[in-house]
Amino acid sequence: MHDVREVFEMVTKQTEPDLDSWKKQEDRQRSRSRNRRVGAIVVATAAAIAIGVFVLGTRSGGGDTSVSPAPTPLPIATTPPIGPQMVGLDGTPVVQLPTDLWRAESIQLSPDGTTIAYMDTDGTVHTVATNGTNDRTLAGTGNTNDGDAQNHVAWSPDGTHLVYAFSGNIFLMNADGSGQIALTNDATGKVGDFYPVWSSTGSIAYWRGSNLGRDGGPFGAEIYSIPADGSGAPIRLTNDRNAPVSDIEPAWSPDGSKLSYFHGGELWVARADGSGAHRLVGTSGYPDAWASAWSPDGSTIAVLHCCTEVGSPPLLSVFVVDIRSGETRRVGRNLDVATDANGVQWLSNDTLLINRYH
Repeated sequence: MHDVREVFEMVTKQTEPDLDSWKKQEDRQRSRSRNRRVGAIVVATAAAIAIGVFVLGTRSGGGDTSVSPAPTPLPIATTPPIGPQMVGLDGTPVVQLPTDLWRAESIQLSPDGTTIAYMDTDGTVHTVATNGTNDRTLAGTGNTNDGDAQNHVAWSPDGTHLVYAFSGNIFLMNADGSGQIALTNDATGKVGDFYPVWSSTGSIAYWRGSNLGRDGGPFGAEIYSIPADGSGAPIRLTNDRNAPVSDIEPAWSPDGSKLSYFHGGELWVARADGSGAHRLVGTSGYPDAWASAWSPDGSTIAVLHCCTEVGSPPLLSVFVVDIRSGETRRVGRNLDVATDANGVQWLSNDTLLINRYH
């Protein structure tokens, strides 16, 4: 898969990030540049894997160039469980990633398209190359989180760091697993901080509530944010402590100006400071919605809906919601994911990364 990586680097012109300057680089990761970059990644990956293009490489030491064939493309899987695929909004597969990752949760492709971060079912954080090699356990051994919508891992906008949930707190680390630090630290043991997501403006949002693991989130759960560099105290963005409702699973808009989350199972949107909160889609049209994700242009939100099949694992369908009109439509006719831990990731405005069950 080394040749595929070279394609990514050639098309996207990525440079090796400086770990000491990651915060400065975040400011450059705005929605337009991100959309262009991930769109190029999709095109490059599809070209390298699905079409079998030849890439131009430079051999180390000699300076001479040669043409090397791209690796054999992974065949598109059709037998469940399918595993992660890049798919169009009509559900058509574009690129197949390793099928054995279907057991993974919270799959997230790195900004440069070379590495997948995910959480195993035991709560450990892994990274793995896009061809399934070099699977590394970075953190999370002994994770006690045990409930829906608790565990999650997310890349920093520049790809140098990861944020993840561990035993009721939010942790930050370098992309290689070094430098692990706690961003939150609840000493009571009665509540926890879960499901972190990283904004393009340098804030991390998460939900806080009971750690008892109630399906759908505990009553009184609230959305908070904290600076990604660890400076400053957490800020509460929602305030429903006296109501029998949960606010869970936040997701940032591409420019960091808005936040979506699930308010008692309804899809809500608010400004980044929590003001202007309003329902986008209610339970009457979207029963049991989970794991929202914004398109790069900020016009559409993808969500999961339970349940196509109830069992072990439960299967959820993927829908997209138009922000302005509220119009909804399903992605594919027979496309489902296993459990709500497998929210989708947008790679461009018309391509999703989906960890498919079938």
